[in-house]
Amino acid sequence: MRHPHEPVGQWWRDQVAALHRWGRLVLRDEDDSVHQMRVTVRRLRSALATYRPFLDAERTEPLRAELKWLGALLGDVRDAEVLRKRLRRWAAEHGPGPSGVDALRAALAERQIQGRARLLPELDGDRYRALIAALAAGLRWSEADPGKKALRKRLRRNWRLMAAAADAAANTDDAEERRRQFHEVRKRAKRIRYAAESSREVFGKHAERLAKAAKSIQSTLGDLNDAAVMIQTIGQVPGPDDAVRDLLEVERAAADTAEARFASVWKKANRPKVHGWLSQPTGKSK
Repeated sequence: MRHPHEPVGQWWRDQVAALHRWGRLVLRDEDDSVHQMRVTVRRLRSALATYRPFLDAERTEPLRAELKWLGALLGDVRDAEVLRKRLRRWAAEHGPGPSGVDALRAALAERQIQGRARLLPELDGDRYRALIAALAAGLRWSEADPGKKALRKRLRRNWRLMAAAADAAANTDDAEERRRQFHEVRKRAKRIRYAAESSREVFGKHAERLAKAAKSIQSTLGDLNDAAVMIQTIGQVPGPDDAVRDLLEVERAAADTAEARFASVWKKANRPKVHGWLSQPTGKSK
């Protein structure tokens, strides 16, 4: 059934259309298409997670599983794209030439090729077409009424979990634990951002402000994550030479910079003006 108080409305339909469009562009190898398709998958998964208590689980839980499958395929390709881009930026500063970085470059290129070899047949297959058809059929709502109070509660829960992870990161001297907590903050920020975007028609400027704050957190910690993944990948290069060691230092510095930048980003985001309305009674936000 279509719930009379459907909170995502046209937003959901727009995202499904975007997923289908980006899928066609990925098949044509258009620039940035894998990235955009992956983001769209994340938006859809986030909506299903946020509104989970109000949805018909028998219908929507399989959708979550299928979107996770598609996201993993896209992630294999996109992660290699991001790392190759970072390598190109490093090469632009240091110039071409034989070095251990060549082995890393070749390995990442092969990883991207293999990822696309797995992805493209699926995007032209029955499983993907069935997923698009199921998404296009719309969400099936349960009898629960996702009014403003209930929706606000779901957003508030995610914000509090994110804030708890941010506090844990700030209060630990263990670098590994701090990075783990930052990863949790980033995951929650993504969910908050996409949930706020999807509820813009319900909460208006409050949702817009919340989405913007979550995006800034996501972006900063995304930089940290990209550097961390590159550091891990560099660690797999056998017999690193001076060029590889130099690249490693550059990535460590990038990770430290992103981590340091988070404090100011979080201070700006963690203000009552941004999230205070989540705790206010329905109808009293201004």
